[in-house]
This record gives sequence, C-alpha cells and structure tokens, in this order.
Amino acid sequence: MRLAYIYNERGAMLAATIILLFFVSLFLFSIVMWHDSLYRQFDSLEIYYEKRLIEIMNHEND
Repeated sequence: MRLAYIYNERGAMLAATIILLFFVSLFLFSIVMWHDSLYRQFDSLEIYYEKRLIEIMNHEND
C-alpha cells in the first residue's frame, strides 16, 4: 500500500509538522515557566518562615 497521498509537492506535511512542533514547544515552555514560578514562590515562603522561626527562637532565648 502506497501512502502517496500523505506527501505532496507543496510540502503540506512539512508545514503541518513545523506548526505542530511550534505549538508543542510553546506548550512545554509554558509548563516549565509555570513550574519555575511556582518553585520560586515556595522557595520564598520557605525563606520567610525560616527567618521568622529564627526570630522567634532568638526572642525566646532572651
């Protein structure tokens, strides 16, 4: 069975592949950026609560 109908001289498959690759890359990039943003928020919360805990512990020792 020949799959000649998939390939044509106008390069429609190449264009469709490039467009699909663009959208998949954009989707993955947005997921990575969302994860990075979320990680930064959790990291800043951790730093805040560590500093606050140190202040509380120093205040109790006084």
